[in-house]
Order: sequence, then C-alpha cells, then structure tokens
Amino acid sequence: MTKNRVFIGYDYDNDKAAKDRLLGWDTDKEFDFSSYDRSFDVAVDSEEAAAIKRDLAARIGASSHFLCIVGKETYRSRWIAWEIRKAVELKKKLVAAKTDSTNNSPTAMQGVGESWSTMFNFDSIKKAIN
Repeated sequence: MTKNRVFIGYDYDNDKAAKDRLLGWDTDKEFDFSSYDRSFDVAVDSEEAAAIKRDLAARIGASSHFLCIVGKETYRSRWIAWEIRKAVELKKKLVAAKTDSTNNSPTAMQGVGESWSTMFNFDSIKKAIN
C-alpha cells in the first residue's frame, strides 16, 4: 500500500511546534510528510519570492494532499493563502486542522472541497486525510 504524500502548510513563526507534534505522532510512518521549514523573510508578492514559490509549487505538486495547520495567526498569512491557492490549482486533496477550535480559518481554505480535522490530534487528522 502506498503512503499518502502530504505537504504541510503552516505558519513557521507561530505553529512550528504543532507541525513537529504532528510529525511525532506519526510513529508508524503512515504518511510521507513534507513541509517548507523556514520562515518567509520576503513578501509573497515581491520579485524575491519567485524562487520560493517555485520550490513550494514543486513540493506541493509532488504531494497527494495539502494539509493546512490552522493556528491562531494562520488566517493572516499571505504565504499560506498562496500555498492553498496553489494546492487548489494543482488539484490536491485539501485538509485543514485547527490547533484550537476558535482559530479563524484562512479565507482561501473555505469552500474549496476541503476536509476538516475536528480536533488537533493524530486520529482526527488521519481520518481527514483518508
């Protein structure tokens, strides 16, 4: 059985611990997770962003799923919005998992056929992916 390849989109500056927790939960390596593990130090609409966008597009393109970790500030991230739109464009299965039920959802993640994890735990995220 092939593993689902899941690209994790998350706010590096605020939600790295949540991403690391998710990876730690996958003790049996049920998924092939990847992510862009750096803080974006350029604006998404700047000329300097082109190389980052190419790298992200390739990583998202190589995945079967796009999982957005929705932390407290995620809805404000223009980079996350770009990643979500790219995943939609590339026809990836979209999954979202809020670290807290009160977190605002990114607008780009709404109404695009996404699956939602009802809680931020491995079983709920796994169910949403599958």
